[in-house]
Parts: sequence; C-alpha cells; structure tokens
Amino acid sequence: MKILFDIKHPAQLNLFKGISKELQEENWEVTICYLQRGKLPGIIKKEYPGFNTVPVGSSNGTKWSILWDGNIKRTLAFLDLIKKENYNICVAASSIPLALACKIAGIPVIQFYDDPERRRINRINAGLSSQLFFPPIVEKSSKVSVFNCLKEWSYLSPSRFKPAEKALTPYGLEPYEYIFVREVSNKSFNYYNQQDGIISSFAGNIHTNTRVVLSLEDKSYAGRYPKHWTILQEPVEDIHSLIYYSRLVLSSGDSMAREGAMLGVPGIYCGTRKMKANELLMEAGLLQHLPGDSALPFINKCIDMHFDREKQSGTRNQLLQQWDDMTVFMKEQINRYKL
Repeated sequence: MKILFDIKHPAQLNLFKGISKELQEENWEVTICYLQRGKLPGIIKKEYPGFNTVPVGSSNGTKWSILWDGNIKRTLAFLDLIKKENYNICVAASSIPLALACKIAGIPVIQFYDDPERRRINRINAGLSSQLFFPPIVEKSSKVSVFNCLKEWSYLSPSRFKPAEKALTPYGLEPYEYIFVREVSNKSFNYYNQQDGIISSFAGNIHTNTRVVLSLEDKSYAGRYPKHWTILQEPVEDIHSLIYYSRLVLSSGDSMAREGAMLGVPGIYCGTRKMKANELLMEAGLLQHLPGDSALPFINKCIDMHFDREKQSGTRNQLLQQWDDMTVFMKEQINRYKL
C-alpha cells in the first residue's frame, strides 16, 4: 500500500508524524510531501528521517506566490506525482491542490482540519475530498465527519508525549521558571490580515523577573524584543518539552497557544482571529484569548504566581479520558481505503 501525506505549514508537522511512522512499520510505502516555505524544508529533513520526502510547490509569502507557486503550480506537480506513483490514498490537513489533483486522478483523499471559519476553502475541500474531518465544532454532513479531540492531541496526548527535562539544559533553564513566547509571521495565508510582530509591541512591558524563551518565525524581527530574551534557532530539539516546563505560553499564532493549553500550561492566544477550536479549550478554562496588549495583566499575573504541577497533570489526565486517540482515529480512517 502506498500513501502520500502533504505538509504545507509547520503546525502540521507533528500531526502526521506518529501515523506515518506506524504505517511505515506496517510496510506501507510512505511519501511525505511538503511546501518549500521558510524553515519548513529543514525541519522536515530533521523530523522525518528515513522517509521519502518530496518538495512540492513553494511560497515566499506574497499573495501572488501563494496563488501561483503554492496553489496552481503545486496542483500540477501533485497530479504528475500521483499519476507516476499511483498512490492508494492521500492525506492532508486542508490542501486544495492535493485534493484537486486526487479528484482528477481518481485517488481517494481524506483531510483532517480544525478551522471551520475558512468556509469557502472548506466547501471546496469537502467537494474534492473523499471525507473531511473536524473536531466536534462543526455540523456533520455526507462529506464532513468529526473526531473527538483537537488535532494537536495526536502528538501531545500523555500516551504519545513524555516531557524530558534534559531539553532545558542547552538553554540554562529550570522547570517552570520561564515563559514560552511564540511570534508568528503575518506573511502566511492564515495571518495575512494580522498586525505583524504583535507581541513585540508590548514585550517591553512584560515583567523582567523571569526568563523568556522566544520562538520567532521571522528572524528579521529579532531586534524588536528585549535583549535578555532567548531566541530559539529552529529546528529545536524537543520544543514541546520546552513548552511543557514553562509556566506560561504566549502566542500570536493559534496552534502553539493550543499546544500549551493541552500540555497543561496556562495558554494565551494574543492574535486577532476568533476560532472555534480555541473556544473548545477556552470553555474548559485552559486557554485565554486576549488580543494584543490586553494580555499583559494576565501574563504578569501568571509570572508572579506559583505554578501548580498537580493541576497540570490533572488537566492532561482528564483530557486523556475524555478525548480520542487521534493517531488511532486517523489510522482507522486510512484503513477504510486499504485494498
């Protein structure tokens, strides 16, 4: 059996890591395709050793490049690859180019996504795909089904992820004595209408009596942040352990804010987009949506508070009992197309 996974954004890197390894161990021929964008090619090389990895399309962040290189040319490249390799099934997390190529080639494609707000994109994907899967934040239909968790749970569940304190050593960090900050670039499609460098605009007002580790997508912004902040150089070894042992996660992008919440760390999303996936965690009291500098009071309050390790463990165990094992779920869906 031959399967193709498409990864076009760093937030999708870990979603398919577990399932791709398990399928490879079961003698599936696994191909990992990726968009040539930013740091993604280097991270793919590091995170997917031993796999057949194929660059498909590119994007330099401009609207024209996203349309022409990241969609039109990418569709044609996928069509050539699919016809050449004759895959049994393709899998993605919202990829219209792959879905269109599969539709033309008559190959089944299933997708796992968590952003119902992209209504037009989702309608196209649903029409082109064999099945489109979301967390329990959408209405079901003949083409839309649900999984009972958020997609990040595929690699953050206690059954899949074990934190390692040794990940802190290269940075001279102590558990729960620092905060983790993620600043995304507004050059991607998801954040095109968002202010650039949101966190940089109020970074100087965050209490300085704690260490700060910064994951900065666009390194050209480095000079905008306090000099005592530690800027990570991607790819980072075991970034989720760095998040797990932080006392707070602050992110201008939605994915890493959710990751922090699922790791039992107080999470703040300070971006502008309103998302149902975030609301699922907000309703459980695990995530705060505080746009821009409105997040400052909560940030400084968390810095000054004692971190509750028992609450962190309890939160993760509760989610483990309530939610699906995402990797198991994906494998079940993929095996429906097994010959």
